[in-house]
Amino acid sequence: MTIRIKAQAIDVFAPKAGAKTGRICLVHPPTLTSADAYGLDVVPPLGLAYVAAALNSAGHIVSVVDGIGEALQRYGRDDKYPDLLVHGLSVVEVVERIDPMADVIGISSMFSNQWLFVRELVNSIKSAYPEKLIVMGGEHVTACADYIIESCPSVDVCVLGEGEETVIELLHAHFKGGDLNEVSGIVFRADGKAQRTQTRARIRGLDQIPEPDWSLVPIERYIDNGVTYGANIGRSIPILASRGCPFQCTFCSSPQMWTTLWAARKPELLLAEMKKYIERYNVTNFDFYDLTAIVKKQWIVEFCNLLIKEDLNITWQLASGTRSEAIDEEVTPLLHASGCRLVIYAPESGSVEELRRIKKKVHLDRMLVSMKAVHAARMETKANIIFGMLGMTGKDAFHTIKFIVRMALLGVTNVACYPFSPYPGSEDFRTLLARNKVKLNDEYFMSLLMLCRNLHTKNTVSYNDYISAKALAIICSIAFVSFYATSYAVRPWRVAVLIYKAFIKKEASSLLFLAFSNVRRKKAAVKVIDAQRVQALNS
Repeated sequence: MTIRIKAQAIDVFAPKAGAKTGRICLVHPPTLTSADAYGLDVVPPLGLAYVAAALNSAGHIVSVVDGIGEALQRYGRDDKYPDLLVHGLSVVEVVERIDPMADVIGISSMFSNQWLFVRELVNSIKSAYPEKLIVMGGEHVTACADYIIESCPSVDVCVLGEGEETVIELLHAHFKGGDLNEVSGIVFRADGKAQRTQTRARIRGLDQIPEPDWSLVPIERYIDNGVTYGANIGRSIPILASRGCPFQCTFCSSPQMWTTLWAARKPELLLAEMKKYIERYNVTNFDFYDLTAIVKKQWIVEFCNLLIKEDLNITWQLASGTRSEAIDEEVTPLLHASGCRLVIYAPESGSVEELRRIKKKVHLDRMLVSMKAVHAARMETKANIIFGMLGMTGKDAFHTIKFIVRMALLGVTNVACYPFSPYPGSEDFRTLLARNKVKLNDEYFMSLLMLCRNLHTKNTVSYNDYISAKALAIICSIAFVSFYATSYAVRPWRVAVLIYKAFIKKEASSLLFLAFSNVRRKKAAVKVIDAQRVQALNS
């Protein structure tokens, strides 16, 4: 079995005899954010780095335009979005930096709330290079491929799900003038309509995929500026230990993007990659971008023991929602001893009835035990909560706020309370689409975009039959205040520690102060932009 998988992987990721190769330019778009948004709107483009490595391995000449990394500290304005900030290069600058010799231009689009701005960029690229094949990929593209092809003529092909194998086969067909119907896992335009090909099977041999090619991305700018998905506790770089999630939560688009296959890399090969980054970039911290890193206890125990044995003097973080089932009294001390310093849980709700409704298979009491153990082991913890999901009642909200208070009492460090937003690709989105409660149009994407601002009643949209938008915003605020009021009342020294770190040491080592640092930086940028506008008007 191992030999067969390896042979298949070599066939895909190595140059094919007689196959034509070309020049490929990959684009990581800039983003739209707001001055008062706490959330980080940018992370290093890990997916793009994987695709670049696969293309290089297959013999193509690859270049990357990183619309954020090449202007990491810059914020600007776009007249179409006067209340928002453009983080990174302008659309014009991105187009100017594209390799004019490129045969194909690939553009990544991960988040649906950025689609309107990304579409503007795509149209500009197509206008400048009308003869080039424009290919898009990413989570948003996977969820909305038919809509994109039929509503945005600038896009020629959408790649669905994992891109490494698909894009290589797509380019092989494109360069030889073959039939795109033979390429699994894409959507292209035929007679003005979206043509979907056969579904591509997930890549099972993760260790055969070439490691991310960070040489094409200004990764050291991200590292030097502390751009990290987790707490800022050192020179950080993203990494993946696994792909996929075996669960099917109704609000999540993961099943469509990744299917429900969960596959993990071999711990020793993952460790080898980490060592390369330590030597090459002097990194001291690793942000694991896995959807669900800890599924099998045996895997995490083996990985932790390897890290402990190697004694690399690094930290690492589980910065996405983590399953609690495998974090028990044996695993918790291993996590800390191996360098883990942040675990983010995703209970989503504190109501057993609601969890059953949204197919979130977690045991709340067991999760609390896990959180308490992780806190006792001196690791930072955070929990993600969603209010206003389909069918949520006032009773569900009450039980969730009670659960939030319980988390604060036992020591969870931070909580994030989000209003539910139906993302394309999720079961809930399909339900609302069937009920005509949402439509794929500019108005819908604009509503998602406005959620990049902090929680304001005017920005909140409720898709719940029992709770209004205003009530939903109030519930989220009550939950947030309840958590931190309880947390600081029980542990008042946390206030002193936060003040010391923020105003004396001026560091952002926790998620909370990392968020406030982002707001301060963006508000400072707004002052500069406004001053420049005044100066331009007066000159």
